[in-house]
Order: sequence, then C-alpha cells, then structure tokens
Amino acid sequence: MKTIILQSHEILAGYDAVAQLYPYTPSLSHWRAWEYASYKYHHIDGRILDIGCGDGQYFRLIWPHAREVVGIDLDAGVAERARGSGVYHTVHVGPAHQIPECDAVFDNAFANCSLEHMDHIEGVLRDIFRCLKKGGTLSCSVVSNRFEEWSLLPFLIKEAGFDEVGRILQEKFLAYHHLANPFPVDRWVATFEAAGFEVDLHIPILPRNNSGAFLLMDSLWHVQRGSGGELGDVIHPYLASNPRFPAAFRKIIEGLLEMETDWHNCSGAVFRARKA
Repeated sequence: MKTIILQSHEILAGYDAVAQLYPYTPSLSHWRAWEYASYKYHHIDGRILDIGCGDGQYFRLIWPHAREVVGIDLDAGVAERARGSGVYHTVHVGPAHQIPECDAVFDNAFANCSLEHMDHIEGVLRDIFRCLKKGGTLSCSVVSNRFEEWSLLPFLIKEAGFDEVGRILQEKFLAYHHLANPFPVDRWVATFEAAGFEVDLHIPILPRNNSGAFLLMDSLWHVQRGSGGELGDVIHPYLASNPRFPAAFRKIIEGLLEMETDWHNCSGAVFRARKA
C-alpha cells in the first residue's frame, strides 16, 4: 500500500474548489478541501456506483466528466434531491449492504464520508465488491479513531469543570454523525481486505491541528439550540453576511497547515481499494 502525504498548496487548491459549494460552512469546506485534494490522485470512469450519494453536488464537483453514474442512499428525501441533480442515471433508496444491482457491472465505486456511518460495514463492502468488475476500484474517504479522540469542545467544557455537560455534548455530537466505524487506519485496511479488496493507496487527511479546528467548528455548529434547530442556523447567516469570509477563512487554513508537524497521524483517510 502506497501512502501519499498531501502538500499545503494542494489542500488550499482543494479549498478554492469546494468553497464554491460551501462558502459559509467552514467545517464542511475545511474537511472537503482535504478530500478534494486527495481525489486528484484517483481516476474513475465508465459505469460508477456512488454509495451514500447525498444530493450529488460534491460528486459533480470532483468528477465533472462522469456520465454513467448510479447512486444509492438510505434517505428517501436525499435520494429525491439526487435524482433532480442531473448527476445520476438511477438513484436507489435502501441500505448499502443490499445494493439492487447485478454482479460485476460497475467499473468503479465511490463512497465519500459514508462508510463510517454504516452499521453493516462488512456486508456493505462485500456488496460493493460483488458489484464491481474485476480490476474495478473503490475510492472512498473515511474517519479514523482520532475523530472521536480529538473532539475538542467536550474536552474544553470538561476542563472548565462541567463534566456532565461535556459528556452530553460528546454523546450528541457522535450520535449526530452516527459513527458506527471510526476505525484506526490499519483496521480499515484489514476490513477492506476481509471483503476481498487490495488497498493500493492511502492518503491521510486532517492531522492534529487541522482536526482540532475542524472538530471544534463542527461541534459548535451542531450544538442544539434551546429554541430548536442548531447553532449553525445562527452562524451561517452571520458568516454569509460578510462576502470576505471565504477568502479570510482560507488564510486560517493556511496557518493551520503551517502548524502541522505530523502529517501521518490524522482523523481521516482517503483510500483506493481494488478488486483483484
């Protein structure tokens, strides 16, 4: 397995691209910037399966020339938006361990930040493997165990003496993300291999300082408001009122990149796994 360490200029170029979609959602644009930069080392074409497809907008940004794409998502409302995106030929509604497609009909599969949320990960990977042609690849991003361990807001709240509040915030944050599989990198590799894949590429994403900033922003964004909704419902319009924010936030990311000392130990990873 080859490991590639991203360069700062690649991540900043990724931010410039994803900020088109998420200009005033800083945690999302931050994480997606690393993924976007990582996928530049991947190539997918032919008939493509998108697992946990979402609304299709990020897929279109990464793979603008993909034409024969089939999506699957558990959420019927999300799947309906995906159908209206113009990205997909077909969108299935259902669990990813029961993909309603024939054996060996896809050239590539794509799963962006979806596998860590799936309760039946072994079955999901086996079904993806079944649907791929020989030599087909799975390109995916996942979170690692550091996503839980480096969660900064609950830690700071506990350090301030509010242990119970910190515990509740952490529980709600993890429940929101439904992290069924926050595996260390070696366990992710073993899980892919157990399904029959050979992992040939690994790109670590978001080392310690970037992870801390991302997790703090994301935790704050999803704190539930007493009046309903979440803090992000207040933060987003405030940021959107300032057209300078996207460019200014880019400078914050640039500073965080300058602070990093260990680019291998990260809260996420992008993998390419191949059906031998």
